[in-house]
Amino acid sequence: MVALGLSAACHAEEASQEAASPTAAVNHDFSVTMPEFLFFQVGSAGATIDHMNFATTAANTGDGTLIMGTGGNAEAGSAATAVLRSNAGQVTITETNNSGGSGLRNVKGDFISYALFLTGTSNSDLPMPPPSDDGGNAALATLSGAVTDHTADWGFSYFNNTVVEAGIYGTSARGGRVTFTATTP
Repeated sequence: MVALGLSAACHAEEASQEAASPTAAVNHDFSVTMPEFLFFQVGSAGATIDHMNFATTAANTGDGTLIMGTGGNAEAGSAATAVLRSNAGQVTITETNNSGGSGLRNVKGDFISYALFLTGTSNSDLPMPPPSDDGGNAALATLSGAVTDHTADWGFSYFNNTVVEAGIYGTSARGGRVTFTATTP
């Protein structure tokens, strides 16, 4: 009944046969258009910018112990969740920061180098480029065929091997903002 309501302009192909046992076969082509996409998240979902804090004590300042960060959204606050999904080929992750090449600064201009921060990943298919004073370190995510789909916890710790002047080093205004950028070819 519905077929009778279609005009001849709607038919992509038609066939008919007159015989004792008639059959009619027609073709219909299908296609799916899939756009390239790239999804990248480090830390909490949404517009939240997580704040990793590293605090030494008077007893261990400068003694070379690793100070785990707090304030992350994974591993009891010492790490950040990283999620990467793409169907657009090889993904490169690059780090930059707002330090102007001088690491984390305090209000007097003293600094702590980003080279003193150690990083790690729970998934070698989603490596993290280590932060650097000048920025520009890069890491390549592992392709899974033509698609990249990885999740990892990225951990941070501070190599506490230097005694520096008291104060807060970094903040978003004093070299403490690291940006991880994912790009495809």
